[in-house]
Amino acid sequence: MANDPHDGPQDLSNDDRFRYIGFDVFPKDESDFWNDESERARHLSRVKKAGGKFVPLSRSDSIVASQSMNPWERYILSGCSVALLAAPFATWFSFTRGDEAMSYSGLSLLFGMGPIMEYLALGAGALTTNFLLLLGLMLLSMLFGAMTLFGLYAGSDNPESSMLRLKRILNLHYLPLVGWVVFFALIMSPTEIPFGVSLGLSQVAGTLDIEALANSSSIGLWIPFSVLWVNAIKGNEL
Repeated sequence: MANDPHDGPQDLSNDDRFRYIGFDVFPKDESDFWNDESERARHLSRVKKAGGKFVPLSRSDSIVASQSMNPWERYILSGCSVALLAAPFATWFSFTRGDEAMSYSGLSLLFGMGPIMEYLALGAGALTTNFLLLLGLMLLSMLFGAMTLFGLYAGSDNPESSMLRLKRILNLHYLPLVGWVVFFALIMSPTEIPFGVSLGLSQVAGTLDIEALANSSSIGLWIPFSVLWVNAIKGNEL
């Protein structure tokens, strides 16, 4: 009787068959599943209390029992989220005019939006677009900081659903990141600043470009862009 071709090689010993597959599927010596009788009893007790629901076996060396986020990662995410909320209070731009030093926080730009937009309207429309985009990204970054803190510490009876909620929030961090990338791309194209030379600012020669932004910007502007990356990348790991 001819061998069925789907049965594979028929003249292999068990050891050769294991090598043919690529690894030993079945161990030679079976071992007890339970570490001891008490572990078996504890698991059966949990199954009975669950009332027919699925109850996974929890062991410290099992990947099922491993934590998807350790305490240090939670602390880092918390710190990053607080930084997103605090960034608008930090200095975003610093200028010097002669011996005079001037600095502006993100909130001062927001509260002074009216006069700033009136001045920017004297130049190209790209200046107003960039300014409004910057303010929008600042507020959006603050929102994501608050959302992340909510995802980290909002109570829930189901740890798995809480972790899924946090993962969705962290994955959404890529949206403001795209906005920041668009902002920096727009700055790449030099735009003439109204009366730029007469302003006498050492950081700005008369045009707004990436060099002027790098020379005049302070830590407050770069906190959201860098912190959003940390949170978003963690979302990929959950």
